[in-house]
Amino acid sequence: MPPYADPFSTSVLRRPTTLSARAADALVHGPLDAVSLMRHVCQVPRLHEDAAERMAVALLSSHAQFVCLPSGHWALRGDDGALVTRALTALRMDTVAQAASPSLTDISFAVVDVETTGTRASHGDRVTEIAIADVRGGAVCDVFTQLVNPERMIPPHITTLTQISWAMVREQPAFRQIATEVTSRLAGRVFTAHNAAFDWRFVTEELRRGVGVQLSGPRLCTVRMARVLLPQLSRRSLDHVTHYFGINIGARHRAAGDAVATAEVLLRLLRVAADLGLCTWSDLESYLATRRNSRGASAADRRRRAFPHPVREDYSA
Repeated sequence: MPPYADPFSTSVLRRPTTLSARAADALVHGPLDAVSLMRHVCQVPRLHEDAAERMAVALLSSHAQFVCLPSGHWALRGDDGALVTRALTALRMDTVAQAASPSLTDISFAVVDVETTGTRASHGDRVTEIAIADVRGGAVCDVFTQLVNPERMIPPHITTLTQISWAMVREQPAFRQIATEVTSRLAGRVFTAHNAAFDWRFVTEELRRGVGVQLSGPRLCTVRMARVLLPQLSRRSLDHVTHYFGINIGARHRAAGDAVATAEVLLRLLRVAADLGLCTWSDLESYLATRRNSRGASAADRRRRAFPHPVREDYSA
């Protein structure tokens, strides 16, 4: 993605192979604060500022190519002696880009749903079906769907849930064979899903494994939106949210049916956001972040503190 050209769309990057290489790759487009940089480098979604700063110093201070600016941001060291000037200019450009947050009506969304062999993307589970609904101008414009050969057996309980059997996928392309189609449909759009972290992990892992690239860009989660914009709902699963809006799911636990239903949910939630006066991407992000931080500890938060391993609610689409 060109520096600051469009910070509101998904792009595909060649995956660096070491932590320092990941840091250099992230800093090519300009300086980053320690939290953003270490989240990218270590692939840790939640990281406190003090921990991030210590990690950045430990990882980067011994490499001559990195420098910590007076602002606390990290940057690549230039060979022409103009590092600080370029870095500060880049930061000002970034500020302008953030200030020029696009209208929600002007943003294109790629609403993604994947069916998989299990829930652990990094422990051998694979995608068996993917669908991407293109949402632009307040409407679902196009839907791509494809069965995928996971190159491993599908557990019987997964076949019972999704109705996707090995016989259905064994002659289908592997994910690496549809990677170009998938990335072209994600490019220039905001990656959106119901429980976006789940779908993002699987798509990213398949691209990493198959063609050596990783996704980069903003994500929008309709579970998170529903939690904040529909506080009256006690549950935010796709079944409950679609029932609330009166949306019919064509085929539950199939990628196309769930992706189209999620796209319709997104459109309804964007209308709710508009009624609240949220007109731009930054408006929405700020509102979701503020409301989430003010709602206090949820039952899931309390369970996470009580058990050695996190307990996850089933928000899968």
